[in-house]
Amino acid sequence: MAETASEEPSDWTWQVSLGLSAWGEKSLLKGSPGNSELPVLPTLQVDVSYKNFFVETPSRRVTNLSHYALWGYHLYQDEQWQLDIINGSYMPMLDESGYSQHGVDVIEELRGIRDRDSDGSLGLRLQRFDDQQHYSIEIVRDFSNAYNDFLLQAYYNYVIQARNWDIQLTLGLNLYSRALVDYYFGIRPFEATPTRPVYKGKAAYRLHLGVSSLYPINENWLLELGFGVNQYSRGVSDSPIVASDMETLGMVNVRYVF
Repeated sequence: MAETASEEPSDWTWQVSLGLSAWGEKSLLKGSPGNSELPVLPTLQVDVSYKNFFVETPSRRVTNLSHYALWGYHLYQDEQWQLDIINGSYMPMLDESGYSQHGVDVIEELRGIRDRDSDGSLGLRLQRFDDQQHYSIEIVRDFSNAYNDFLLQAYYNYVIQARNWDIQLTLGLNLYSRALVDYYFGIRPFEATPTRPVYKGKAAYRLHLGVSSLYPINENWLLELGFGVNQYSRGVSDSPIVASDMETLGMVNVRYVF
């Protein structure tokens, strides 16, 4: 008897990758040890969807080492446009040891500051996919009682195929509210020292320029190279715990894709 039944497409799609990343950094923070404490970090990227629900790890943006996972729901999607409700964390936790990749030892320039928690933000994302180009704009609000205000994030990506290399150029813009800057980079009176004066944060922006490239080593292994530069406006760079208005990050990542 001839086989007539066809397998229906699954409502589930998923991809998970595990890897190790060697990195180097010119940190935004004063006194940061860079990668001297943790020169190699494990990486995890997860992309799972069920019908219109999804979990994803934004990748190939060399903005920082604290890659966050987004939870969301597709409100609308076609071949070019996509509108989502999204929930995630955009700002990394900051304490006397710096960011998480800086290890656990107290940085003298940060000694005595209070802990700044990562946010929990909810908002909308609009994306357009056009051949080799990708546009994305997100506007979210923190509901975790970290800074309780808005953040806007926009990216433009252009992909170039060169032999087996997949090269992505990225331009980005983040707009930070006064409340956000004051929470993460402001200095309260009880944190002030003779070399760290009180500072009231101001609304600010961050410009990003990045390049990343993927090379398939074989069917399951990927080599990823990346370099990114962030420039911050004076609302951030004037903070007494910030070293300069420029932040750079480079990394080499090898990962296994399941």
